[in-house]
Amino acid sequence: MKALEIKNLTKRYKNFTLDGVDLEVPQGTVVGFIGENGAGKTTTLKAVLGLIKPDGGEIKIFGKDVSELTQTERQKIGVVFDEGCLPQALNLYETEKVMANVFAGWDKNKFAYLTNKANLPPDKAIKDFSRGMKMKAAIAVALSHESDLLILDEPTGGLDPVVRDEMLELFYDYMQDENKSIIISSHILSDLQKLCDYIAFIQKGKIVFFEEKDKLLYGYAVIRGADEDTVKSVKSFVVKKIKREYGTDLLVKRSGSYEFKDADNASVEDIMLFYAKGSDL
Repeated sequence: MKALEIKNLTKRYKNFTLDGVDLEVPQGTVVGFIGENGAGKTTTLKAVLGLIKPDGGEIKIFGKDVSELTQTERQKIGVVFDEGCLPQALNLYETEKVMANVFAGWDKNKFAYLTNKANLPPDKAIKDFSRGMKMKAAIAVALSHESDLLILDEPTGGLDPVVRDEMLELFYDYMQDENKSIIISSHILSDLQKLCDYIAFIQKGKIVFFEEKDKLLYGYAVIRGADEDTVKSVKSFVVKKIKREYGTDLLVKRSGSYEFKDADNASVEDIMLFYAKGSDL
């Protein structure tokens, strides 16, 4: 079963088009959604949540068209956007009471456990929280109402490494249940490399690739500062190139029949950079 399935999703704006996006989140997996600013990540996620109306395509959650989801099924979706979106004037005690009335599956004890684990002050107004504290509070809410699908848009952006690591631990714990699934958009690709099972890369409104993370990492290598002879010798394996003052950086597709000399393992960040900034050989 797929927790989320998107087919041929289209949304047209004056200066941007989301152009036939195909994407899925298999149940029990984490999908990292990457791309430059303005590539279409947030537009896609807003369409999934019904915050904008697509011009075309199909979106299914838990195997049902999003327009057919019951209120109970919609409450199985946890959402965290960039700013957290919690009532700023309330403290956590007050927030808990509000959420208990919003979500039928609200778990008061889990919320208390998560906010305590995150060292969040229960009697302090959320507006006085730091950015990291606000995001941890929003994640605690998303994890406390029996959600089976988390939709996360830049939840770790602008946070220091310690806070990001704490938040990743919360996601790891959540994913111990094989029925849970996550789609997470982030610019911090090192976090996604730790967490995700699949990586989807969107560029200018189109999906460039959707691939298992391990296949991506094992399937590509980077040759840095290659001279002309090296470029010629690996020409048939080159995916993208970036011309530098000191030589040419190459993203190459690994092959069992060829051993690349002086090649580095490619990270998710390397692969995105080459697809975003590189050119064909």
